[in-house]
Amino acid sequence: MGKHAVIIIGPAGAGKSTLCHAMQEFYQASGRTVHVCNFDPAAEDLRYQPSMDVRDLISVDDAMESQNLGPNGGLVFCMEYLIQNASWLHDSLGDYSDDFVIIDMPGQIELISHIPVVPTFIEMLKQEGYMCGVVFLLDVLTATADAGKFVSGCLLSLSSMVSIDCPFVNVLSKCDLIANQLSDKDLEHFCMCDFDYLKLQQLPGHWQDMTRTLCGVINDFSLVKFHPMDVTNDDNVKNLASILDELTQVADDAEVRDRDVPLGEEGGGEGVPDGTEGYF
Repeated sequence: MGKHAVIIIGPAGAGKSTLCHAMQEFYQASGRTVHVCNFDPAAEDLRYQPSMDVRDLISVDDAMESQNLGPNGGLVFCMEYLIQNASWLHDSLGDYSDDFVIIDMPGQIELISHIPVVPTFIEMLKQEGYMCGVVFLLDVLTATADAGKFVSGCLLSLSSMVSIDCPFVNVLSKCDLIANQLSDKDLEHFCMCDFDYLKLQQLPGHWQDMTRTLCGVINDFSLVKFHPMDVTNDDNVKNLASILDELTQVADDAEVRDRDVPLGEEGGGEGVPDGTEGYF
């Protein structure tokens, strides 16, 4: 199939591992070979069985004990250790060079912004020949709690886009947990970053003007939009899978293979949806 990788990022607790598990089940049910890889050295209980696991190289507990570090320092040490051991990554990826790979990353944002471990890791994947795409998750429970938290999440997404040179898609996760609290129409306002819909007047007076200015910056770039994700909704999962195929050019590879089929032989397949139907 070619080398294609999707990297799942986002704050801790945003539902990255849950999404990885849902996407793994979808691809496997559709007959696609997919490998989910854990690159969070602090992970404890995973819902999926990882094909690759950074904890086989180093774990946070090992780093804390050997380097006399706390949890955050141990995580940073582990990720930097991974970058320094590119040969381990190369050897481990060698078994899956023709398969679709989903990579579950740690949630600490400093690994993207302050210590550019995640961008460096993605560049290493590119050097291995992978066509990469990034999925940024924002927890809808946090995003809809108040206007300030949503604007903060949008800025976090925007700063991640600036740091990572890669096709990018944003997802509002855990939408199944607010199905009885937020209508599809209300959810659409958040997905489209409709800041006029937000009740900024609920913020303290001295924060309102600053927040409005930040909203203007986000709108001026027109880069931050979200797709809702309810992992129990087959249409949500299917549409995200279609978006990921386009993001990593899986669809383009399939078209090339179809054109290579000799005349008289069966080939081809259904086109890839545009990734927007079935969300609302």
